[in-house]
Amino acid sequence: MLIELQGIHKTYDNGQPLHVLKGIDLNIERGEFVSIMGASGSGKSTLLNILGILDNYDEGTYHLDGTLIKDLTERQSADYRNRMIGFVFQSFNLINFKTAVENVELPLYYQGVSRRKRRELAMEYLEKLGLTQWASHFPNEMSGGQKQRVAIARALITKPQIILADEPTGALDSKTSVEVMQLLKQLNQEEGLTIIVVTHEGGVANETDKIIHIKDGIIGEIEENRSHSAWGGSIIK
Repeated sequence: MLIELQGIHKTYDNGQPLHVLKGIDLNIERGEFVSIMGASGSGKSTLLNILGILDNYDEGTYHLDGTLIKDLTERQSADYRNRMIGFVFQSFNLINFKTAVENVELPLYYQGVSRRKRRELAMEYLEKLGLTQWASHFPNEMSGGQKQRVAIARALITKPQIILADEPTGALDSKTSVEVMQLLKQLNQEEGLTIIVVTHEGGVANETDKIIHIKDGIIGEIEENRSHSAWGGSIIK
C-alpha cells in the first residue's frame, strides 16, 4: 500500500480550537487515480497538506510507502517531498519573473542538478506537454491552460511517485478543465503515477477512478467510479 492513514486527527488552535479532521482512515494503492471531494471547510485541503507532508497531524499514523511520516524535521520533510511527491495548485504557483523553462527546472536546482542537465530535462518535459514554443515565455504571456501545463511539467520533472493536485481546474474555463483532467488521466494510465485530486467539483471528480467524499472532517462514501467518460487522442507526445 502506497498511502495508509489510520485515525488521523488535526486541530488548529487560533485562539479557539477547530477540530478539522476527526479520525481519517484512508488507503490509496500505487497507481490509483482518485479524487477527494468535499465542500469548502470539509477538511479536504488539510488532508492534502498532511498527505503532502506540508503539515503535521495530532493523532493517528500516516505511512507513506511503508515509512511512518511523523514529527519529521523540516529537512526530512523536504527530502520526502522532493523524492516522492509532485504538487499542482489551483493558482499554478509559477514564478512570474522566470520563463516557462526556468519554472520547470526549478525543483532540479534545489536537488543540485547541473544547469545543463536541468535545462535539457525541462525542455524534454515541456515538449511532452506540447509547450516547446512557449519555453522562453513568461507566465503573464500564457493562457491559464498553458500555465497549468507548465506547473504539471514542473511537478513531473523530479519523477515523483505521487501527484497531489489541489483544485487543479479551479482557475480554468470548462474546456481547459477537461483538457487538464485528460492529461492527468493519461499520466496515470501511461506513466503509472498515483494521482490524488482535491476538488469540490463533481465534474472533475467524475474523471477519476475513485471518489472519496469528505464532510465535516470525516470520510463518508468511497465511490468506485466506472462511469467516467472515455476519451481519445494523446496529449503527451
